[in-house]
Amino acid sequence: LLSPCYLSFPGARGHGCNIVMLLYYNKSCLGLLYLERRGSVFYRLDSLFGGLLVATLGGLVQYSRDHGWEYAPDIHHHYGFQALAAGVTFAIVFRTQLAWNRYWEAVTQLHFMYSKYADAYQQFYAFAEVTKHHARKNNDEEKVEMIEEKQRRLRANFALLSTFSADRLSNGDNQRMEELHAHRIRSRAAMRVDKEWKGFQLPEMVERGEFQRSQIDGQAFVVFERPTREQIQVLSRTFDAVSTVMYWIIWDLVDCIKDLDVPPPIQSRMYQELSNGMLGFYNCLKIADVPFPLPYAQLLGLLLIAFSCLIPFYVIIFTSSAVIGPILCFFLFESLWCLNEVAKELENPFGQDLNDISVLDFHIRFVDVLEDVGLSEQNLVLWPHSPGVSGCKELVIS
Repeated sequence: LLSPCYLSFPGARGHGCNIVMLLYYNKSCLGLLYLERRGSVFYRLDSLFGGLLVATLGGLVQYSRDHGWEYAPDIHHHYGFQALAAGVTFAIVFRTQLAWNRYWEAVTQLHFMYSKYADAYQQFYAFAEVTKHHARKNNDEEKVEMIEEKQRRLRANFALLSTFSADRLSNGDNQRMEELHAHRIRSRAAMRVDKEWKGFQLPEMVERGEFQRSQIDGQAFVVFERPTREQIQVLSRTFDAVSTVMYWIIWDLVDCIKDLDVPPPIQSRMYQELSNGMLGFYNCLKIADVPFPLPYAQLLGLLLIAFSCLIPFYVIIFTSSAVIGPILCFFLFESLWCLNEVAKELENPFGQDLNDISVLDFHIRFVDVLEDVGLSEQNLVLWPHSPGVSGCKELVIS
């Protein structure tokens, strides 16, 4: 069935921000799929208005020819129109292919980023649990408390890292231009200055204990602990919140490097995964900040407009029908115009439209991983013969 899934969070960076994504069953009934208006480019008012306008002009051209108007167009060969149509069609298909490559690259790099974030945290947590187990055997409760404090801090900071990463991607330069409804071209430097002038704004957050999983609307970024006043002060003075939180994580890892009962060469794997995660983040960021090339988009837009203006004349002269002509005008315009609109949708995959990637969903799933790793029941599997665990194991099995 064609059942869309909505995910949203309000108030990101001081304005309403809905991150939604439609999911559908591609083999569903024709009526359910082809009549769906949410997320469609065909049923948009501008697309339908343009198609109806071109069809109406086609009807007027046919009317003028039927009534012998002296200025009625009469074209003896379609070579010019065919050549222009071939060029416009190739350019639009090529743009759509490039747009899909951007969209799929964004999905790939987002999965890569979160997988590496999760790998780094899981590795640290495993190292920490083994160290705590050995410390308890040696009755070193001070070391156990220190490691548990690091686990708490790192879990909170990894959730913050995901929060600021997702917020930064969903508020890239491309999306900010769309939200500002900028009708003029703005430089990258102008966007940076405008962002710095507005200052730091904390994304909307909700603590894990207050998060309602049954509600899919109106949820903010889920965190384990909200940033402290000192952390907010530091973040407000930095230009890159993601790198700042990453520095906090690396600092905590380095601070306990000698306390973990794992050789340093093995621990280096954590830093490698963090580095890979940041690489995935910046690969996503280049898509969120760098738009489709202006010269290509401008030239294609002009060619599409010129082609649309010629559709009524050439189609009507070719068909000489007051019925088939306008219908063909409508669908010929819609096919190329909507394909170009599809390319526009895919070029900015980190926005808040129905067809954009739901970064909030990625964030929630990542927070679930952080919590799952720390479940107390994990010890029933990992340490089945440890003192005080075997009895719990029998209780769980029964």
